[in-house]
Amino acid sequence: MSYVSLSDEETRVIFAGEAAADFAALDASEQEEVITRLLNIVTSEAPPSSFIYERIANLDIITVGDQGRLYTKVVDEIPRGNTEYHVIYLFFIDPYHDYPHKALAEYSPSAETKAEEVTALEKVPDVEQYFADHDALDEDDLRDLLP
Repeated sequence: MSYVSLSDEETRVIFAGEAAADFAALDASEQEEVITRLLNIVTSEAPPSSFIYERIANLDIITVGDQGRLYTKVVDEIPRGNTEYHVIYLFFIDPYHDYPHKALAEYSPSAETKAEEVTALEKVPDVEQYFADHDALDEDDLRDLLP
């Protein structure tokens, strides 16, 4: 059994890539399932990296329900040295566990770029501004998306 350290940091979610369009295309129950999964991760005391099901290239895959997969990039503990946040970039929602190779190839380089951008931020106000600029969702925002 692996040890998962608990954290006091806040987790934010950024819809990147085509995730917003993917989300809008889901039916109401599938949307609720995605938001509930993200909310469970955001409210957990464990860092979001502990919810990664598998990694494919630079993408972190998180499961949703029986078949769904979220193609993400999870970055724990930012900014370095004065950790206040974690971030989950959500790139693609795959409700059927198809692992479309085009999406994997497209979002893998983008995932690495996003991780480099956010880890380069050195101060908490810089991270907070980055979140504001990228419409990052917090726990309350996710709750507001639930019916």
